[in-house]
Amino acid sequence: MDWNSVGHAVTLSLPDRISVDLERLILEGELAPGEKLPAERELAQHFGISRVSVREALRELENRGFIDRKPGRGTIVLKPGERATTLESAIGIAATLNPELHEIMELRAIIEPPIARITASRATPRDVAQLRELVESMESDVSKERYADLDRAFHQAIAQYAHNPLLALINEHIASQIAPSRAGRYQTKARRQASSAAHRRIFEAIADGNAELAEQEARAHVLDISNQIAEAATTKGTKQQ
Repeated sequence: MDWNSVGHAVTLSLPDRISVDLERLILEGELAPGEKLPAERELAQHFGISRVSVREALRELENRGFIDRKPGRGTIVLKPGERATTLESAIGIAATLNPELHEIMELRAIIEPPIARITASRATPRDVAQLRELVESMESDVSKERYADLDRAFHQAIAQYAHNPLLALINEHIASQIAPSRAGRYQTKARRQASSAAHRRIFEAIADGNAELAEQEARAHVLDISNQIAEAATTKGTKQQ
């Protein structure tokens, strides 16, 4: 991990800035589940802050379910929603069914818009700052693979910021199913541009606390993706005839 690549949100308290930076690395997969974070002293030295500020930042991440801290073992990165085990078995079984992509998109249309609505009413200033950085990163000129990582991180962040670990767990399982479509043949430059514009609209609705609009924009986004996938599948079928 190149810790020098970590950026800062400028409108937050020092512990919040650090927790946002570390959280983004987890959401984007730069810090993988099971990975151990450096000790508090090392993080304090790297960021040039006190251990008290580092401790507060890590406490925030722990409260959000991103890390697990135990004396003598250190701080371990958790898989999003890992602590929410109530539905783990049922969702895990469903994931083994190998659903078709259109079935996953149908599930997204049911799950994601209401989550966006909830997040619009619950997102904190640090949550909004995190979403803003993810949106701005997607709007820059990045590779197809990097965009796929940011896309997944953005939608997972929205689920996280509903502050309901079960919703984050469900969203994470959905994301694992559709991962191939994010970096596969459906990921054209035109689609990335359209997705970025849609992500911007969803973000702005959440930032404004407009729950109804956030749900509408999220639903429109999923519907647009579904239509693109259906069109691509039709085109492929026509070419094979």
